Amino acid sequence: MGGLASLFLTFTGVDPTAAALAQAAPPTRSVRVVKGDTLEAIAARQGVSVEDLIRLNRITSPEELQIGQELKLPASKAMVQVGAGDTFKALASRHGTTVAALTKANPGVKPDQLQVGTWLRLPPATAKPKPKAQAQAKPEAKPQPAPPARAAAQPPAPAPANPPVAQPADPPPAPQAPQKVEPVRWKFYGNTLVDWGGWKLHDGGVRVTLVQPTAAELGPVRSRAAAVAVHCNSLRQGWLVDGVWEPWGVPEPRSVAQKIVLDLCGNLTDPAGPAIPPPAAP
Repeated sequence: MGGLASLFLTFTGVDPTAAALAQAAPPTRSVRVVKGDTLEAIAARQGVSVEDLIRLNRITSPEELQIGQELKLPASKAMVQVGAGDTFKALASRHGTTVAALTKANPGVKPDQLQVGTWLRLPPATAKPKPKAQAQAKPEAKPQPAPPARAAAQPPAPAPANPPVAQPADPPPAPQAPQKVEPVRWKFYGNTLVDWGGWKLHDGGVRVTLVQPTAAELGPVRSRAAAVAVHCNSLRQGWLVDGVWEPWGVPEPRSVAQKIVLDLCGNLTDPAGPAIPPPAAP
């Protein structure tokens, strides 16, 4: 059969030697296992994958490697097989190298006697110099059209005779003053108001100021009082109820009335007080 096959190939015009070389497998590589080797270590050292080592060597138990065991390695990617019409120049151009580097990597191969099917080593690829970027000519600045002529200035419109007054959108609410008098400053004692900025010092150490009492703090009678008088020497107190001064009396301890007496006697200012005749000092 071998003779008939060669005769057939010769008759059809195909060189049997070239055809055999074209079908040749790439050169095989192998490595021997040394002490401490693992598949992962061998794969990393040889630049191959663990999966390729297992497949090529039909390994079923990777942990049972034997020292001295020979393992097949996958064909190097830095190999190329010569095809019909290939030359060193064509191969160097196709694989990004030079003829000189390709010749140096294959010292036993004559460039003018290449055989189809021969395997050649490829040298490390050399980086091609990047072409220098040509300086781009700057586009000429286009003349900008002249701005349109401004319209003649118009005289300002005359101001209205009675311009509207701007009103605030949300005016703040006005403070609510007590109903009876217009106080300067009021002070709360519970719900009872004392004109703190309008008291007056009279003869005998009597101090008088306006009040707006409530029944909750002072009872139903004194809730009608319009003013209060205090005597700081004796800490007594009198109320102007329905236009008549009540007799002087000592307020109950810790009451609103006592608090008013103590605070008024501690106030050292003397503003213009109400024009109310004070009671005689006790």
